[in-house]
Amino acid sequence: MSLSRLSRLALGCAALALTPVAAHAQEKTDVKFVLDWAWQAMHGPFLIALDKGYYADEGLDVTIDRGFGSGDTISKVASGAYDIGFAEGTGLLKFNSENPDDSVVTVMVINDQSPTGVISLKDNGVSGPADLPGKKISATQNAATVLAWPVFAGLNDLDPESIEYVFVEPNLRDAMVIQGRADATFGFTTTTVLNMVQAGIDRDDVTYFTLAQYGLQPYSSGLLVKKSFAEENPDVVKGFVAATVKGLQEMLEDPAEGLALLKEREPLVDIDLEGDRWELAKELSILTPNVAERGISNVDQDRFETSAGQIAKAFGMEIEPAMADYYDGSFLPPLEDRQISDAVKATMK
Repeated sequence: MSLSRLSRLALGCAALALTPVAAHAQEKTDVKFVLDWAWQAMHGPFLIALDKGYYADEGLDVTIDRGFGSGDTISKVASGAYDIGFAEGTGLLKFNSENPDDSVVTVMVINDQSPTGVISLKDNGVSGPADLPGKKISATQNAATVLAWPVFAGLNDLDPESIEYVFVEPNLRDAMVIQGRADATFGFTTTTVLNMVQAGIDRDDVTYFTLAQYGLQPYSSGLLVKKSFAEENPDVVKGFVAATVKGLQEMLEDPAEGLALLKEREPLVDIDLEGDRWELAKELSILTPNVAERGISNVDQDRFETSAGQIAKAFGMEIEPAMADYYDGSFLPPLEDRQISDAVKATMK
């Protein structure tokens, strides 16, 4: 056999030997991820991580579906219909107490503070808690804010009975204020403020404050997983969290890319409106002084357990929440990867 033929044969055998290894290296783990609601600016970091291949770099093949409310997202993650969810973490207090065998935990906090607050119009004179007594508030029966109001009132030396509720369906709360049938409404500022602008109200005529600005400071939305899934798939969770941190850092640096990807995913969104929504969410919930100083998802146990205890009390739950039952930071990348750059800090209001 000639030398050249032997060389070709050797190369062919080497290629055959390497092929299974290469194929194995390219295999990725499927991950089903569900959001908290319909596509909005808040979801830009996930789209950046997906588009730039950050999830793929972690060996993950991620599909993202819209959500139908944080409670629904938590239930879907707990049932195994989805592997990971993005949702409001305070909902875990009630869910885990009622479903101990299907407990869900937050593995990354994205909204360091809740955007839940009181939204009104300038002419109504509601700019802080002290302006609420005697006012009519449009709200939804048994909504989280309604349940938390007595606790919030106590923190601000207000009589919980000093406001009058006008209970309506969620889609009517904002309209009640616009029509003058209520003085203010309880809701997510990042949703209601922009809803009012969409309805024709000048942005400067909309006033708001959050419950977090006046003492009620639970950690808010983040990445949630079922405890058993995290135990069985730690590398999947770590990889997903690390990739999301990268996407969030880039969205904070420059939201234009995330907003463009949002428009591609959901052509009906108003890109200018979503840009305003992102800036409001960044200001009130994501890029807080705590995050600027301590980094993304650097959770303080005392703050967590104090605020969780306040929420549990509001929900009528006789428990003393322990952070370990609802939050697990062991899947986060190193702190240096979660620190906020000086350039981003300079954009803070």
